[in-house]
Amino acid sequence: MSSTVEPSEASISPGALDDFLADAARILGSANVIRTERECRLYSTDFSEVELATAAAIVRPHSTGDVVALVKAANRHRVPLAPRGGGMSYTLGYVPARPGTVLLDMTAMNRILEINVEDLRVTVEPGVTWKQLHEALRPTGYYVPFVGTFSGERATVGGGLGNNAVGHGGTDIGEHLLGMEVVLPDGRVLQTGARAHAPREPIVRGYGPDFTGVFVHDAGAFGIKTQASFRLVRRPRATAYRTYGFSSEETLVKAICAAARLGTATEIFSFGEYHHRLFAGQPKPPPTEAAALAKAVLANAPSRMRGLMHLGTLARGMRFLLRWPYSLTVTVDSHSVRGADECAQEIDRVMQGLGGRRLPPSLGIALRAQPFFRIGTLMVGLDGASSFPSNFSVPLSRAQELVAEARAFFEENAGEMRRHGVYVATIFISWKGIFGMEPIIFWPDRLNALRFETALPQIREAFGGQQARPETRAYAVDLRRRLVDRLQHLAPAHFQIGKFYPYREAVAGHAGWDLIEDFKKRLDPAGLINPGALGL
Repeated sequence: MSSTVEPSEASISPGALDDFLADAARILGSANVIRTERECRLYSTDFSEVELATAAAIVRPHSTGDVVALVKAANRHRVPLAPRGGGMSYTLGYVPARPGTVLLDMTAMNRILEINVEDLRVTVEPGVTWKQLHEALRPTGYYVPFVGTFSGERATVGGGLGNNAVGHGGTDIGEHLLGMEVVLPDGRVLQTGARAHAPREPIVRGYGPDFTGVFVHDAGAFGIKTQASFRLVRRPRATAYRTYGFSSEETLVKAICAAARLGTATEIFSFGEYHHRLFAGQPKPPPTEAAALAKAVLANAPSRMRGLMHLGTLARGMRFLLRWPYSLTVTVDSHSVRGADECAQEIDRVMQGLGGRRLPPSLGIALRAQPFFRIGTLMVGLDGASSFPSNFSVPLSRAQELVAEARAFFEENAGEMRRHGVYVATIFISWKGIFGMEPIIFWPDRLNALRFETALPQIREAFGGQQARPETRAYAVDLRRRLVDRLQHLAPAHFQIGKFYPYREAVAGHAGWDLIEDFKKRLDPAGLINPGALGL
């Protein structure tokens, strides 16, 4: 079973690209049309380490009107377009599959258009980052419960919509989504959900058929998202934090599922030895960063005394994690301190019954205070290794089976992995009654263009000159493909399908794929919008 789209041999007609880019320059101004080889290669690279085609150019719209004009020009000249957000893909989401593709860099559409606390909604453009939205909403006392992705401060709302993002907040991006504005492949503008009948005052998403879900997790195949409206919720007044140590993976998975079934936790996630070393080895932050962290911790606390207690916990560091092969972190939100504490105490009893040892809750406190990692700390390993994750989601009842199958796969490949210097670290997460597993494969190699560009200065200095290891890289890419194929019999769901996961095979056996293909042909008969996305 192949789980990665193959590059297309199709090409655009001679002169079409130049004609399109001339139109784009008139629409956007020449400064927003980029053709340098370095930029085109960088923008066509993601963390997957799979090379398809290189973008012929990059264009940077600033408004819905710009996008409409660009899409119409692309239709005239038969030039394929692919939208790109913050560039945090590891599944070829925006990587061109056809020669001559032009990338739409959506990051200049980064305005928060409305924050309406009275009517409990916020409307943003797709280039707004989750960090930007989080900081803009904080003074209001309200928030979107999907706080943002784990992929760092550069991740954008548009990218999250195209990938059905999960992450901070214990929910997914669609949970509080009211509707979207989408530019269709022929240049028409569609309003979905609550925006369909009231684009300026969206309130009821289900007033008639709701097309919103069709454009969530479409990997940009069905249109270009230009606005999104979300429901605001009052921030909880109190949060209780818990971290537990576990000695075995099997018991850890039982504990994750037990915590999920209680239904009281907002966030449930776990780490193993690799991430324990990562957290324990973090250097003391400079004074300005330490002050910002302290301010955020105090702001999150229901009282100054509770906030000072949390700061005292953080001051102890995280070296205690090194004594445990696995840790489980749980956060509980409530509108009262008593409510949060009582729910956390119930979780304590369940975890203790499973052999969990209560540890200082430093991880939960720190991640809630500063949820947005600098991406340069994520995609380069402690030893300078490159890495990419895969994700698998199954019902709670199949969690042990999923984990055991993945463990068996890596044990079977252990010899070759050692020979190549490849290793794996796994993160587990649960939200909305779902069990999620994210094995991260690491291998020694040069930093590709995107890793180098996003790396912190000290990482560039330490590892920027590493030798290329093409044989090892090819082995890691193949190992990841085989892992995905191995686990497909468990029917896992995947986030960030892009051009990587075998979506067509996943929906075989009923009319789903036929409808998806028909919908794509109806909207985009020439196949110009992100060819290859979803396997189309």
